[in-house]
Amino acid sequence: MSEKITIGIHSASWTEHSRRVLQGLLNYVEEYPNIQVRDFRFSSNDPNLIGNPPWTGKVDGAIVSAGRNAGITTWLKRGKVPVVLASGDLIDSGFVSVFTDVHSVGRLAAAHLTEAGFEHIAFVGYQKSDGSKRRRDGLADELTKRGIKLKAVALKEIPVDTVEEDKEISESTVEKIQQLLEKSPKPLAIVALNDAVAEFVAKIALDMGLSIPDEVGVLGVGDSERARMTDPPLSSVHTPGVEIGYRCASLLHSMILGNPPKETVFEIPVEQVSVRRSTTGWKRAAVTDIDRAVSYIREHACDGIRLKDVSSYVRIPIRTLEIEFKKQIGRSMGEVIREVRLERVKHLLESTNLSTQRIAAMVGYSHYSYLNKLLRDELNVTPSQYRKQQRHSKSEGE
Repeated sequence: MSEKITIGIHSASWTEHSRRVLQGLLNYVEEYPNIQVRDFRFSSNDPNLIGNPPWTGKVDGAIVSAGRNAGITTWLKRGKVPVVLASGDLIDSGFVSVFTDVHSVGRLAAAHLTEAGFEHIAFVGYQKSDGSKRRRDGLADELTKRGIKLKAVALKEIPVDTVEEDKEISESTVEKIQQLLEKSPKPLAIVALNDAVAEFVAKIALDMGLSIPDEVGVLGVGDSERARMTDPPLSSVHTPGVEIGYRCASLLHSMILGNPPKETVFEIPVEQVSVRRSTTGWKRAAVTDIDRAVSYIREHACDGIRLKDVSSYVRIPIRTLEIEFKKQIGRSMGEVIREVRLERVKHLLESTNLSTQRIAAMVGYSHYSYLNKLLRDELNVTPSQYRKQQRHSKSEGE
């Protein structure tokens, strides 16, 4: 058996992003029995950047979620092991960083909000976060393509991203949001840095007597538990924390084995907006059983669902549902499931270097041979051929 390798993870234990990163790390470890994980996640009360990192002398490498704090790079280097950052605030530090692709966030947010009818859009971010600034710029670029100018506000303080602990926010910060809401034409859509900020904005809007989403739409980023717990529930861009964790583990594993990557910046695209009442109200709710079946398929096709799962969800016998589905949609449920999976496969092959086995698991297949068959049947190519064709085409167009 190969020599045992220990990977540490150091991140904020209270955030859903960190939990997803940990899950991605654990998914990777399942594929490599010689790797073990040590958890160094911290609470909001722990001291930071004092002495050596807590994993010093205990691990072969570490995955860290860190912001741009004074002395952070020196502190990380004192651990004397390879480090991969599961965040985008230190991409100029020389450390390998894996984080959410800001342009894909902007593209999905812009598409969702304009389709919902919003023509006035603002971004509420955080002054101390480089990632916030890049997310703002990515959204601005995408909105410019649609003829919309983004208004932006950067806060000096933001709520803690946890449902377990509330942070007192100063009156001046509240007033800054109030001014944005008062002075902006309506209906206005707010894209927030994360779900905690989105909930903060929504509460202020409601306290001001503004209607959500008719006067103010609110879109968070992270698709966290608090987005679903807020009243009204928040629409939110689902970020790829699990994939970030998996990629961090893969890169760190290679670095520990003496194979550092040629690049230090890796962006993982987002793929969906979880639509809830804060941007669409009840207007887009599925109104028929077939609408509900289509919506369920589009949301869960890559989770490995089967026809009986769709049948159970809409509570219609499977044979009856199959007949009515084909009659109304013109395609079978199986065909629609394959279409959704194919689109995600194409996207992952074009935008990532993930293995065929990994992509197969991400779209709900138990073995990569099913993925190979999907591409042969639909596109008459293998996964590697499709990836090569798309990258060749892109390079010719540049």
